[in-house]
Amino acid sequence: MSDDKDRASLAELESKLVAVASKREETHSPNRATGKPSQGMALGMRISAEMIAAVLVGLLIGWALDRVLGTTPWLLVLFVFLGAGAGGLNAYRVAKGFDSAVGLGRAMGERKQGDKD
Repeated sequence: MSDDKDRASLAELESKLVAVASKREETHSPNRATGKPSQGMALGMRISAEMIAAVLVGLLIGWALDRVLGTTPWLLVLFVFLGAGAGGLNAYRVAKGFDSAVGLGRAMGERKQGDKD
């Protein structure tokens, strides 16, 4: 008698868990309109990482050259602006989808297309 009661309560619990899980999937799905995962956050993070990395690289190169050549603020300022420009160009390429149009991305794309034929 107790065994039947336990099985019934387990079945009821399982049905509730399935209902909660399906409801959670509906409310937490990334993009309900298309059914595909949302790429907006990933794209934004990549663009910000491109900008920050380019400026930091320019800053470090300018600082190092200033230390070596003794031209204290000038090369630092120049390379920070060059880094910002490079970061902006990289962000533009990522946003427009041109990031795989050159270099390794292009070669890998050509290889994939060749495999499909």
